[in-house]
Amino acid sequence: MERAERFIVAFNKIEKYFNQQLNDTSYVPFFRAVLRLRKKDAIVNRYHNDLLEYSELRNAIVHERTEVNYTIADPHIEIVEAIEKIAAEMTAPKLVIPTFAKTLKVVQADLTVKTILNVIRETRFTQFPVYRSKQFVGLLTDKTVLHWIAHHMNGDFAELLKTPIMKLIDDNGAEPNYRFIPRSMDIYQAEELLLDMFKKHEGIAALLITEDGKPNQKLLGMVTPSDLIRVP
Repeated sequence: MERAERFIVAFNKIEKYFNQQLNDTSYVPFFRAVLRLRKKDAIVNRYHNDLLEYSELRNAIVHERTEVNYTIADPHIEIVEAIEKIAAEMTAPKLVIPTFAKTLKVVQADLTVKTILNVIRETRFTQFPVYRSKQFVGLLTDKTVLHWIAHHMNGDFAELLKTPIMKLIDDNGAEPNYRFIPRSMDIYQAEELLLDMFKKHEGIAALLITEDGKPNQKLLGMVTPSDLIRVP
């Protein structure tokens, strides 16, 4: 298949996706669909500038054809591969599960600061979902532990280490540094959620994944900002 044909095939797949998402009874031009969908679709928003450029290229390929086997524009292979990648991501986006499925270090609220410091020292874990029995009560991070110790250094350090970590959760007092999300969320929605929280200056540490995004369900994985940087 020639590059122009591959480009048109991918373009048509994207256009079909747009029609499904808009579910409009009247025809919506491609560029207008991009502008409408970018407000509510994370993948479209991510690639909206590219998509608008591809719309112009598609018009050049299709509408300015002068012969049956001749196209005025022949896209570079990099452009073809890029639009094919976008089409694949729209039709079958990566979901947070299994992409971010992982074993988490779950801890109980009555553990001491000393115990958590030992876990941090001996492992690579930096975020700890905290439970009281089977009830989720908060997300403890290594930064939270460090800041709490720094603010209580004037006291007896030995006694400080005996403090239950629930005290750190209670003292934090700010907005929760986590959100629960369902396993069906795609990675682009997760990225947009984290970016939105960052823009609102919310101290988000992680997105916690459960079956339906409910805190009383089993944890299946976790998404951190650094995780998204590593996703190809």
